[in-house]
Amino acid sequence: MNISDKIRQIYDRRPYPFGNGQALKRSSWSLLHEWVDAFGRNELHPFVPRRILVAGCGDGTEAFRLGRQYPGSEIVAVDFSTRSIAVAKRLQARMGKKSAVRFVAADLGDLRLPSRVGGGFDLITCHGVLSYVSGPVRVLRNLARSLEPAGVLYLGVNGSANASTRLRSVLPDLGFDLGGFRDGPRLRGVLGLCDHVLASDGRPRVSMRSAAYLAGDVFGALNRSETLSTWVSYGRRAGLSFRGSLATIGRFQAIAEDGSYVHLMPKSRAEVGGVLERLAPSQFHGLLFSPVPEVNPPWSSRSRLLGWTIAPSRLYDFKLPRTGGKVLDRRRPLRISSAALRLSMEWEMPEWELELLRGGPLRRIMAGLPLSVPFAELSKQIYLLFQLGVLKLVPPGVPPDRSRVRRP
Repeated sequence: MNISDKIRQIYDRRPYPFGNGQALKRSSWSLLHEWVDAFGRNELHPFVPRRILVAGCGDGTEAFRLGRQYPGSEIVAVDFSTRSIAVAKRLQARMGKKSAVRFVAADLGDLRLPSRVGGGFDLITCHGVLSYVSGPVRVLRNLARSLEPAGVLYLGVNGSANASTRLRSVLPDLGFDLGGFRDGPRLRGVLGLCDHVLASDGRPRVSMRSAAYLAGDVFGALNRSETLSTWVSYGRRAGLSFRGSLATIGRFQAIAEDGSYVHLMPKSRAEVGGVLERLAPSQFHGLLFSPVPEVNPPWSSRSRLLGWTIAPSRLYDFKLPRTGGKVLDRRRPLRISSAALRLSMEWEMPEWELELLRGGPLRRIMAGLPLSVPFAELSKQIYLLFQLGVLKLVPPGVPPDRSRVRRP
């Protein structure tokens, strides 16, 4: 039996992630579409995908949640486990007309996949799948062929610091065969021992995780826990450009407070993600790819940067103070929060910077200010807000009606 057959056997036995009515609950995992909108595209108008592909859907949990997030979108969900697809369809029947997801039993590595699911997907999600696939580049090529030219691929995969990597190296020494998962008190006790050690190094506890998780992640035939650079290289070989990592935002916030982030200028979001990831490897990657390369603003050229359009993203919430007439250099308090990222920042900003958050063509914003802002200070502040995803920037050429984003 080859690796693919062994993995299929695992998920035929235990459809992931729940295999029961939990898949229909609203509290299950959901894609941070505000992050996809802010980091995955070069456009300012809100992203509403027309077609969505869930690559490796398991019991349908993610597909059902995306159906609630995007009720007007056409959703296709694929899995190579016929048992998982059967469970997903049974759960779908319980929802009645509330779900319009089309479930397909197919192998993501099969060259016929694009013809099976169709093309033209604006958004493809592949969460917790490629870490357990023997040919990730082959799968990524299939997904790239299924994307719209400006589409976005979300990839959720294990990082090099994943706790399962350590467990898989230790459990054989403690008397367990990784080729056969058997749950029981002794296994849970040994995992509890491992938890104490893992917790001291900041790793999550695993002894209370579900049997489905342990069977696939710890005792599975394959667990590909790779560095960010490796996953990016897989995407590049498939013709996809890396756009950003979800982990980068929190790491950048940590270096934003003392201003040390300026040493990263003028690196792009993708480049910054690579640097910070090497310093602090992730246990799990949330990554964005697109056939369209990232466009890094011209941070060192005032004349070129002023030609870009700027707008607040939907990733954060903030309420700007009313303009009191003349814009001065005095500082005003501003609270910026993100429910999606579960973070909040308290800042004091000069009034000219608050004008940036109102959005519009940057040249027009700066021309409307009664004071001269040094370019070094201007580019530094825009770079900070751009890297955090507070602002979106789009190069010249985007139609004006597609770049208007209003804020209160």
